[in-house]
Amino acid sequence: METFVTIIEQRGLQSRQYQDNQGQPRTFHSRGFVLSTGIDEFYAEMTGDQALQCPEYDKSSLHCFQGNIRQRRFTDKNGTERFENQIYITKLV
Repeated sequence: METFVTIIEQRGLQSRQYQDNQGQPRTFHSRGFVLSTGIDEFYAEMTGDQALQCPEYDKSSLHCFQGNIRQRRFTDKNGTERFENQIYITKLV
């Protein structure tokens, strides 16, 4: 997906510890954004080194957004199957 967006909100860096498949401690970095196309607003995340090195963006400018949209299937506590869309930023300039 590629579109032009304005940044409504740029959230702070979140870092979470986890263990990889070999049992080694690792850190997962992410940064959330609320973006607008002028019609739609959506939440997207930047992850990894990209989130770690992310500058503060100018909220008054248009930015070129590239990202991947994935869906996640899960079952809620009532046993109902649900879906959630997840948007990951691959490029924001």
